[in-house]
Amino acid sequence: MIEPGIPLHFQKNYPSVLLIGGHDPSGGAGIIADAQAALAMRAWPLTLVTCLTAQNTERFHSLIPQSPADFLQQLDLLLQDFQPAAVKLGVLGSLALQKEITSWLKQAQLPVVIDPVMASGSGTGLLESREQLHHLRDHLLPLAQVVTPNTPELQQLAPQYTEVDAQAKALLKSGCRAVLVTGTHAPTRTVKNRLYRQGTSQVMTSRWTRLEGEFHGSGCTLAAALAALLARGEALDQAVTQAQDFTWHSLGQGLQLTQGQKLPLRTTDFFND
Repeated sequence: MIEPGIPLHFQKNYPSVLLIGGHDPSGGAGIIADAQAALAMRAWPLTLVTCLTAQNTERFHSLIPQSPADFLQQLDLLLQDFQPAAVKLGVLGSLALQKEITSWLKQAQLPVVIDPVMASGSGTGLLESREQLHHLRDHLLPLAQVVTPNTPELQQLAPQYTEVDAQAKALLKSGCRAVLVTGTHAPTRTVKNRLYRQGTSQVMTSRWTRLEGEFHGSGCTLAAALAALLARGEALDQAVTQAQDFTWHSLGQGLQLTQGQKLPLRTTDFFND
């Protein structure tokens, strides 16, 4: 007779990662993208939705945040059953909910990967106010193990500087342990991503062949894969390299299902022990 309980091999092979973000009905970005990426990295996705969105692969229409009370009830019940090994944050919906998540993270003491999403792929702003941006920068980012901004997001987070190096170092000075700056917005033939870490002046630079077309959910894919790899116990440098590799392959085999942006195909056969 099999005794009830969670088998040890399952706990070791599939650590859980808590994914907190918005729902994108197209499945290209948001919480669905996060779950696909985490599972491909062989981490079990726990998903908490901060907001619903009306969007597709071509345009973003609206955002409907979840109430903080409902979110906290879902979080509390989930944590009675699971012990996540890492957390990934995407779109947080509202300042009120962002404050509650920040308060919980201060107590949770877990590795946190923050994808500071401030605009949709079509350019629509996703923060309800400048106050939410300031709170994100001053109170939430300092809790992060890794922040994964693209260059426009980095500019908003450190507007007092104009150079990427100075902007990334400003975030490190605020308290976050590492900043992975993605260079997809630069008009270059290759994409250059840069990892800045506390305690060292060395910058880990990765270059990737630029793929044709535009993609819906590339940032979600990268940050969620990275969080999943950290949940598995991978060292930061190795996790960053693997997460980028997975993202590049997911984009490379992306699907053009509509007239809009391509959808990354996040396959579960990528990651092997």
